[in-house]
Amino acid sequence: MKLHSLLTFSFLAFIQANEVDTEWDYGANILKSTIALVECTVSEVHGLTPPDATEVPVQFACTTDDDDNTLFFDSDAAALLGNDFVSGVTRLALAPQGISPDGMIHVQQAMALGAVTIVSNDVENDRRRKLTTTGIKEVLVVLVVSDACDECAPSQSEAKMSNDVFYDENNLRVRYDDCSNGALIFDPATGTNVNNGVLTVTTTENLDGMTWQNCGRIATNGARGINRDYTMIVCPDVVNFGGAAAWGQMPGSISWYKSRYASAPIVQMHELGHNLGHHHSGKDGVTYADPTCNMGNRGSWSDRGSNFCFNAAKTWANKWYEEYHMTVDPSSGGYDGTLVGINAVKDRTITATGQDIVIKVDSPGETDLYIIYNRQTGANNQVPENGDEVVIVEQSRELKRTSSWRAALSEGEVYTQSSWSGTGTLIVKVCSLETGTPGSARVLVYATGQETLNCNTASPTAVPDTASPTGSPVTKSPTVSPVSASPTGSPVTKSPTVSPVASPTGSPITAPVNVPTGAPVNAPTGAPVKAPVSAPVNAPTGAPVSEPTQDDSCQDSTLKITIGIKKERTCEWIGMSSRRIDAYCQVPAIAANCPVACGICVYLF
Repeated sequence: MKLHSLLTFSFLAFIQANEVDTEWDYGANILKSTIALVECTVSEVHGLTPPDATEVPVQFACTTDDDDNTLFFDSDAAALLGNDFVSGVTRLALAPQGISPDGMIHVQQAMALGAVTIVSNDVENDRRRKLTTTGIKEVLVVLVVSDACDECAPSQSEAKMSNDVFYDENNLRVRYDDCSNGALIFDPATGTNVNNGVLTVTTTENLDGMTWQNCGRIATNGARGINRDYTMIVCPDVVNFGGAAAWGQMPGSISWYKSRYASAPIVQMHELGHNLGHHHSGKDGVTYADPTCNMGNRGSWSDRGSNFCFNAAKTWANKWYEEYHMTVDPSSGGYDGTLVGINAVKDRTITATGQDIVIKVDSPGETDLYIIYNRQTGANNQVPENGDEVVIVEQSRELKRTSSWRAALSEGEVYTQSSWSGTGTLIVKVCSLETGTPGSARVLVYATGQETLNCNTASPTAVPDTASPTGSPVTKSPTVSPVSASPTGSPVTKSPTVSPVASPTGSPITAPVNVPTGAPVNAPTGAPVKAPVSAPVNAPTGAPVSEPTQDDSCQDSTLKITIGIKKERTCEWIGMSSRRIDAYCQVPAIAANCPVACGICVYLF
């Protein structure tokens, strides 16, 4: 807990902060003294309810810098925090008289003159939260149990909970690994009494009817000293969750789960999504109704769960596929291009240019549109609805509000939005859809009054297949004068050290399709400078390639590499993503075994 001696108050009681159990000791003396204020960061805490259940109102929490103390507000904190409040940014310095023994902030007392100080509220620099969505993060799961009642324990054992979060077929770790293409990995935390990422905290308090906030207080007190990035607190079903299945800080590092829902991947992904800074994903005014995103609640709530990821706005914010983002401003120019699903990156079927994952349509207002081809395959093969359709969502630029599903388009369908930035009507049209490998969608985005794009016109950004023309030689003939000597005369690189069987003919083995259009700049000089000394095994068939060759001694190991939680990976898997290279190649053992994937091989020229 971070304490600051900032202000002097008169009290009817002497209040002393106990840093061991975070409770306050009260005495009978009247004292005027310098009081140590508690400094913390305020964040929204969002609850998730099952489909068709009543939504729950947002809560607020104030977390100390060490994450060991989370204080909740006993009533609506909006008046206290003001209009400039930014979740995860606004910081408070609280006087102890405004905090109850169970860690609740009394809003009315805190609003009294001098009882609370806004320490930092850098709205201009932090209005758009920077999400931490890449890297290897450690997660601690805390089970809270008590002997005070028959049902005062989660239904999951430590082994079961560890399996459900880290090890089984589908869980928090698997889903984020798949959806991010390995950019975000959640590993089990380690520490005293931690078993495969799970810690059991036992209390003498009766958990029956206890609030989820107090259950969380017991958990964080019991987990002091254990290093982790995120904390998942699992409470017995008898704990009062206020109508929610789970809660998560937005942004933050703590989430709370009712035992019966704690093993469901959709609940785990949703609450850690809040920790990453995401709001809900809604549709038609219903907060959780977007069926294409884990920040809704439309997937399976079973232990096995569903394989699907995030909508276009969340995918853009996560930055897992940032090199395939495309920003379009229809007021200055439209878009005629090709979208592919996120699977195309993992499968390495996406082309180097001309194909995108997400389109952001800029507007002059406070919200933008995001477009994605919701390809129903790979990590997204069980998306509840709108599979293999082009899906459009709207999202506030400040990420403070729920994103809103706008449309799902099949081939030939059109989405329109009138009065787009004063330039006319926004048009989004799907010209074609393909569901093969990898599958693609040709999409037009433009504003009437600026330009008109047509599906009958070939896309200027289309890229041909990688197959070479069937009638051309491997190396294309020059269409202008060659810079150097005759292509089949002297070798481009080192002269041969052995004698060829026959003298070079001076002509290509296969005649070029196009005849050179001019004479070479430099005429051939004749025979090689050094005479060959012996016959080569095979006669040369053409000019050597001028690209560097790799040192034969520098090769990736063919062995499987155990990463994090005993999940076997290959060097090729690491080399498929620049983010994986950055994350894993810093480990000496991996760099030594994967020199090619890590890009540390020596090349010979």
